[in-house]
Amino acid sequence: MYIEHIAMYVNDLEKTREFFIKYFDTVSNEGYHNKKTEFRIE
Repeated sequence: MYIEHIAMYVNDLEKTREFFIKYFDTVSNEGYHNKKTEFRIE
C-alpha cells in the first residue's frame, strides 16, 4: 500500500512531524500552498 497524503489537525505540528519521521520512517516536504486561496502551511 502507498499513502501519498494525509491531513491532520494537531496542537504541535513540529512534534507531530518529528514523531512520524522517527517512528514511520517518513519524509517531510517543503509545505503546502494553495495559490488560489493563498492558504499556506510550512
